[in-house]
Amino acid sequence: MESFYIDPKDIKNGVVEIKGEEFHHLARVSRKRVGELIYLFDGGGKIYTAKIVNITREKAKCEIIAEEFMKGEIDVDIAVAQAILKNPERFEFAIEKLTELGTKCIIPLITERVIPAKSLEDISRNKIERWKKIILSACKQSNRALIPKLCEPVDFKSFVTEFTEYDRKVIFHESDEFERIPLYNYLEQMKGVNSILVATGPEGGFTSEEIKLAVNSGFDVISLGERRLRSETASIIGVGVLIQFFIASKRNG
Repeated sequence: MESFYIDPKDIKNGVVEIKGEEFHHLARVSRKRVGELIYLFDGGGKIYTAKIVNITREKAKCEIIAEEFMKGEIDVDIAVAQAILKNPERFEFAIEKLTELGTKCIIPLITERVIPAKSLEDISRNKIERWKKIILSACKQSNRALIPKLCEPVDFKSFVTEFTEYDRKVIFHESDEFERIPLYNYLEQMKGVNSILVATGPEGGFTSEEIKLAVNSGFDVISLGERRLRSETASIIGVGVLIQFFIASKRNG
C-alpha cells in the first residue's frame, strides 16, 4: 500500500481529511478510489491503515482502521553526516537512500574539499526545503513512519565538537595513512550501542587534518574495503551494513 503524510491534529474521531499536495498525489497521481486501503503517517513514528470513504475535487476523507508506532524502526539512533557533493543529484540520492534505510538524523557537512562555492552562506533555504521534500518522499516510498531530522548544514570543525552525544562515532576513510578498522571487524563493538554517528567525506575524501581532528574528538576511522568508493556509495553501503547488523542482533537476542 502507498503512504501519505498527514498532520495528526487532522484526525478527528477516527476520520482524517487529506488535502493539498498529499490529496493531489492521492487522487491525481496515484488515482486512488473510494474503498481502497492506504497508509497514513505523521512523521513522528505513527503509521495508520486507513480506508478511503469519500473523494471530492479538493479532499479525500479516510477512516482509520488500525494504528502502529515505529513500525520497522530499529532501536539504535543512527545519524549520518554526509558531505555536500559537487553534483547535487548525487547528494540528493544519498539522503534519499539514507532515509529509506532508516537513518534518524542527516547532517549536511561542509569539509575542506567541498567545492569552494559551497559555504554555509551559499546554501539557500530553497535548497534545504528541497532536501526536506526529498526526505519526505523517501519516507512515503519506503512506508516509513518516522521522518529523519535534517540538521542545518555545518562546517567540519563545528561538527566534530558539537555532535558529541553519541555512543560511537565513526568516520569512513580510504587512506593507509591512518590505522583503519574494517567495518566487518568493527561490528563486534556495536553490541549494546544505542546511538552511532557516521561521517562520510566529499569527492576526494577527508583531508589528513580533518581525520586527525576527528580522531582527537573520539571518532574511529573505518575502512569499507580496498576499493575507492563514491561518497554516496560509502554512506549507503556503510549504513546499510550497520542497520542489518542491528536488526540481526535484535532477532538473535
